[in-house]
Amino acid sequence: MGVRFSPFAHYNNEVKMDRVKGTRDFYPEDMEVENYIFSTWKKVAESFGYKEVEGPILESEEIYRKSGEEIPQQTYSLIDKSGRKLVLRPELTPTLARMIQQRKDLPKPIKWFSIPRCFRYEAPQLGRSREFFQFNIDNLGSESMLADAEIILTSIEIMKKFKLTNKDFYIRISNKKVAESFLISLGIKNIKEVSRLIDKKEKLSQENFFLSLRNCGLEKEQITSLYKFLAVKDLESLKEYCQTDFGKKGIEELASLFGYLNKFNVRKYCKLDLSIMRGFDYYTSTIFEVFDANGTYRAIAGGGRYDNLAGIPGIGYGMGDVILELFLKEKNKLKIKSSEKKVYIVYIGDKSLIQSIKVAEKLREFTSVELDVMNKSLSKQLAYADQIKADYVILIGTDELKKKKLRLKDMKTGKERLLSLEQVCKSLSKKTSSKAI
Repeated sequence: MGVRFSPFAHYNNEVKMDRVKGTRDFYPEDMEVENYIFSTWKKVAESFGYKEVEGPILESEEIYRKSGEEIPQQTYSLIDKSGRKLVLRPELTPTLARMIQQRKDLPKPIKWFSIPRCFRYEAPQLGRSREFFQFNIDNLGSESMLADAEIILTSIEIMKKFKLTNKDFYIRISNKKVAESFLISLGIKNIKEVSRLIDKKEKLSQENFFLSLRNCGLEKEQITSLYKFLAVKDLESLKEYCQTDFGKKGIEELASLFGYLNKFNVRKYCKLDLSIMRGFDYYTSTIFEVFDANGTYRAIAGGGRYDNLAGIPGIGYGMGDVILELFLKEKNKLKIKSSEKKVYIVYIGDKSLIQSIKVAEKLREFTSVELDVMNKSLSKQLAYADQIKADYVILIGTDELKKKKLRLKDMKTGKERLLSLEQVCKSLSKKTSSKAI
């Protein structure tokens, strides 16, 4: 028989064990929150007909070269024993593109979602860590703005499932063709640099934003025109800023998109916001972000249309667990009740233990059951049941064995009843329908 290695064998109180910066520990109560978030993501995606997929946590460095300039600089990279350059995935979209290219038999549209664990080497801050889970949802194969509208609709439905309203969040929507067409019309050469600056506009004071634009080489007249463009809030006013065919196509796409959002009856959640410039060298048309109404946090979710990445047209977004959890906590929307009642069996002596094991086996068919494995006294067992917030306690002692009954105690009301095993099963099986709120 082999000897089991203990990871704690070489540690004592003098050894300092710290988490790697930017990573997280998940205790049981943290996993309850994560699973609540994950299950909500999954239910909404599946309700729209999206199928869950997953890819490897390690990928070739090469597949991220089309992801823009920022992401390759943020990857955790390594060289394996064969000399291959690999990275811990910073996102999943390039993996999906690779998976699609490997399968030519996939029916269109391809409607996939995933909840990958991702890694990015960037400065940890409020709502951002170096290790995170991200809900990804993608619709590939359609050029219609109806696909874009449906993808945006899923983000709204997710927020609504968390009991949030249009007073809590909204969707900022723009179009890459429109923005690029206007910047070109201004005679701006360094479009990528200027677009990245515009994307940071909300984080800068008006004075710093102006000075930064000047440092990018923009003249005062160009900045004045840019301010007017960014202030546009309706499609009709936007037409005067986009006279090229490219820009007009972008306006047509926005009009079609907002038309579908009207049909979906979610227009009240959506706003035209031309300051969104996310992934300027990555997205090809629609760009959108989910934001909290008070503007306290960075984007809760963001994505857009990327028609050049997978060889077929596609639209999708990512929603991170870190920022979403912060927002839900602030809104007091993480009061989680388990859908399964917790039962703790208190027993005294070996004969009671044998009966407790039989009772636990039966009850575990429909609920969670614990019993003592530390030879605790009666009082300590009861104290532990209270500590783990058991919903019910079943006491099995000498009296109960003689009467062939179980003493069931409701820990919320304190009410006790002497019941048969069948009666206990019938009673508890009816009490397992509470849901997360």
